[in-house]
Amino acid sequence: MKLSNVFLSLTLISFSSQIFSAEKYKREPESCFPVSDIRYEKGVKSFGEGLSEEEFNQIIDSAISIMSPEVKKILNKELIIDKRWSDPTVDAFATRDDSNNAVVVMNGGLARHPLMTKDAFLLLICHEIGHHLGGAPKMLRGTSGLRGWSSAEGQADYYATSKCLPLFYKTGIDIKMFEPEQDSGDYKTALSKCSDNACARVVLAGLTVSKVFASLVNGYPVPQLNTKDMTKVSKTIYNHPGAQCRLDTFSSGALCEKSNDRPFDINDPKIGACLNDSDKRPDCWFQKNDF
Repeated sequence: MKLSNVFLSLTLISFSSQIFSAEKYKREPESCFPVSDIRYEKGVKSFGEGLSEEEFNQIIDSAISIMSPEVKKILNKELIIDKRWSDPTVDAFATRDDSNNAVVVMNGGLARHPLMTKDAFLLLICHEIGHHLGGAPKMLRGTSGLRGWSSAEGQADYYATSKCLPLFYKTGIDIKMFEPEQDSGDYKTALSKCSDNACARVVLAGLTVSKVFASLVNGYPVPQLNTKDMTKVSKTIYNHPGAQCRLDTFSSGALCEKSNDRPFDINDPKIGACLNDSDKRPDCWFQKNDF
């Protein structure tokens, strides 16, 4: 199905319940990046720097069309994506409404980041949906030791590339024309890890998101495809791992070939996941014996 046909069909569906004021939802800890002072104000988009408002809306609309059935199937809830094009902060977050529907808030400042690509922006939407559908390990709430509704940051990353992004490529929706003159070196490295172009495309999206993440946190070196974070944690990290660790997680998820017919479980992290060295959750944030 062509992307234009998908968008045309979306006009036949009412998404009036997804139009909200900027104050409707407050920022939750379940966000793609830590709080940053960096802002990208609304204005004329420079060539090659970030996404346009049209691209921002199109990608979100395609995410609604593909992922709403997944949210309905797994949670029996609605997927709501709040578009905040005017918000200059480089951020997105997941939350729930009063009916426990899955809510994702996407800011225009994130889309306008100079490194942002269409695939990377879609991956970030998948990450936020991953807080809702990613399963175990779940976030701890306060000091009570109780689990909340949200999957850990690393698990949301793993969900994004193992379950969510592959759904878009299976549908034939093409939201990014590959530019070999720009990405040829990284593409060759990504393809060397993968069995096909779709997997390499997911890895490249993960590389871009990891670079955006590194650009917002002082002291983070630029992540690379040809290296790994060799850290082995003794306890699972629930907040954001480092940039290289996030890239390793995105890459592992891309290599995991378990289908969406086996979704992640809310209690057992082995269910729906891959366990080989190449496609498991990386040791730099996940400890299978302590989560």
